[in-house]
Amino acid sequence: MAQLTPLLIVASPRPRVGKTLLARLLIEFFQSAGRPVTGYDLNPREPVLAGRFPALVETVDIAETLGQMALFDRLIAQAPHPTVIDLGYRPFDQFFAVMAEIGFEREAFRRGLEPVVLFVTDPAPATVNAYADLQRNLRGMSFVPVHNEAAATIFNKEDFPPSSAELSPLRMARLSAIVRGVIDRPSFSFNRYVTERLGGPTEIHTWVADIFAEFRELELRLIMSKLKLNFGARGAPRRRPERQAS
Repeated sequence: MAQLTPLLIVASPRPRVGKTLLARLLIEFFQSAGRPVTGYDLNPREPVLAGRFPALVETVDIAETLGQMALFDRLIAQAPHPTVIDLGYRPFDQFFAVMAEIGFEREAFRRGLEPVVLFVTDPAPATVNAYADLQRNLRGMSFVPVHNEAAATIFNKEDFPPSSAELSPLRMARLSAIVRGVIDRPSFSFNRYVTERLGGPTEIHTWVADIFAEFRELELRLIMSKLKLNFGARGAPRRRPERQAS
């Protein structure tokens, strides 16, 4: 079985919960391993991610049908390397509604893509309901909850179950206020900092190392989940029901 290429969708229906920070870390994670990566910034009013990676990240406005078609066509035709989407809270409902309507996940799998929603959590009832709705409407996709401790002190795992037992929530530890001010600078790069900063490990070194380790584990868990799914460890495959009779 060929390994699928990850399409990582960083999402939340609420603003200021750390979506763009997580998307930044994912892009620098792939860069640190020398892997090509592409990104899309769906925040046309404030394209922060595209501003940090102008050569890698494209800003897309999906408010109109033309923008929606262009984005999903590009995703399906994407080169075989990881893609990161920073989904703003404004187009949250529209993005996933279109994805469900066109049956995107089935075509993505056929093209060798593995769509994964990295859902940044918070305890608000509307957020809990939005997560449940997505899992119900997009049953063929992988869902991984992300607990950003800087945005929400509470994480209830019963409210945000991963889409399979092989997956587990990601954790982003809270940074001190001074360090957070440093990493928010427009010119700051995680990779450049950890490779060029001398004098021993700092709070940023440890924080980045922990998060990158979680990303590596996530990739392994996605592979394990797919293997168990295809080899029948969890019953008949749910992502390719048309092949059950073969």
